[in-house]
Amino acid sequence: MIFDVNDKTAIITYEGSDVIGRPFRDEIKRNYKSFSSLNIVVDLSPMKSVLSKHIKDFIELASRHKELSNKSFVIVTGPIALKLLPDGLNIVPTLHEALDTIEIEEIERDLGI
Repeated sequence: MIFDVNDKTAIITYEGSDVIGRPFRDEIKRNYKSFSSLNIVVDLSPMKSVLSKHIKDFIELASRHKELSNKSFVIVTGPIALKLLPDGLNIVPTLHEALDTIEIEEIERDLGI
């Protein structure tokens, strides 16, 4: 797992040696305090096959993060079938789109939308 933090966003990237599923999510939870005040991008695109169950593991963390910090939480999956995606999460196919989503949400928060 690679943690890349800049002034507004923490990008957490899956590595091939990482355990898939809840252990991956739990590792993010253990480190959460260090980036809880930032927008969060979880990049799962390096995974060979992202399944909906891998994404569903983040529903609770994403909801809590948005509620407590009023910041964005975006998951990058690479190509995935839309029908497999759970509601209530920002899921995009590329890191560029994740950063665009965060920028749009920052503008919306600034405007009070």
